[in-house]
This record gives sequence, C-alpha cells and structure tokens, in this order.
Amino acid sequence: MILSFSGKQLVIREMQRAELPYVLDMYNSNPQYNLLRSRTDTMSLSELEAEYHSALAIPHGYWLLLTVKEAPVGVMHVVLSSEHDAKSWVSLLVLHASWQRKGLGTEAVKLFEDFCLLRGTKHIHHGIIAYNEPALLFWGKLGYEQYRQVEAPVGQLTQPVLLVAKWLEA
Repeated sequence: MILSFSGKQLVIREMQRAELPYVLDMYNSNPQYNLLRSRTDTMSLSELEAEYHSALAIPHGYWLLLTVKEAPVGVMHVVLSSEHDAKSWVSLLVLHASWQRKGLGTEAVKLFEDFCLLRGTKHIHHGIIAYNEPALLFWGKLGYEQYRQVEAPVGQLTQPVLLVAKWLEA
C-alpha cells in the first residue's frame, strides 16, 4: 500500500531513504526534543538511519514526509492497524522548528485520523515522553487522553512515556 493524502496546506506522502538529510535537519532544528530523547541536542545521520530502519521493520509501519508546496516541513512515523493488531499509532511527529505553530501538526494528525477512519480504525494511539510538556499540551488539545504510563525506550534513553489515545467517530 502506498500512503499519500493532502489537506489545506499539507501533502503527506511516503518518505524515501534519500530524504533522511531533510529529516535530520528537522530533528536538529528541535534541540529541546533531542535532549529529551538522547541527552544531546543534535542527532547524527547514522543515528537517524538506525531509527529509520528500526521503525520500518515494524509491520504496517510507514515513514511519511510532510510537505508544503513540495518543501519538506515535517515527518511522521505511523503504524496502521492490521488483522493482527487493531491499534493504529502515530509513533513520531516532528515539524521543523521554523514551521511550528502554523497549524501543520494539527492538520497532519487530522489527515491521518481521517485516513484511519476510512480504513475502519476505531482509535489512534501515541506515546509522549512524560517530561515533554509542549507535546502533552498539543496532543491533549487534539482530544487524546492518557490511559497508561510505561517505561519505554525513546531515542537512546529508557524513560517514562505516557500512552494516549483518541477514539474516532465517523
């Protein structure tokens, strides 16, 4: 399956490995996020490549590039529900710092929710580093509610992660 959808500002499509340098720039424009996930404010290309391949090994997992007028502005990693697992996940959403607070994150999540609804998915899940207050506020405003806290690997650290979900309505 090839994933691609578009909205008012965004076109979201499957990302290619050759686009990892754009994604690295997105990560490194967010030093506070990098500090939360790895205790360093930058990520290397080799670290990103390892994360890329690890995420693609997840069944029904996709890296998606978010673009505005063909310019890369963000990245998502999603996992679609399947016959073996009814949960869909947004396991990563990173926007380049210069494109934040313009409604693009909200639009990306909404587009994915709409796509999932069409596939018959009843809910979407996400994990948030417990100390990432901006992310907690963002996902809360979108209607995602916490249902559990776990210790999980994020980047190079194992730390408290809040699991949140939103039940979708047709």
